[in-house]
Amino acid sequence: MNKDLLLGILLGLIASFVGTYLYVSLFTDFNLIQDYKLLNFSGLLGKVITLGTILSVLTFIFFFYKKKDSIAKGVLISVIALVILTFFV
Repeated sequence: MNKDLLLGILLGLIASFVGTYLYVSLFTDFNLIQDYKLLNFSGLLGKVITLGTILSVLTFIFFFYKKKDSIAKGVLISVIALVILTFFV
């Protein structure tokens, strides 16, 4: 595999985690780490992950406009993987 592709996947996953953490800490009364089971039980975890992925989409757009296509592909792969994960959560 290409190093840039792996870097893009890693950056996409990190951006999604940071986006999810920021969304939970700024806009809800939950704490992501402590209230994981509560979010999952109430059916909000998939929605929170989806909203956190917006930061990954912005990362994809950034690398796409910078003509870093391999990194942008990796970010897109991570977004697709998170969409599939969200279906199962």
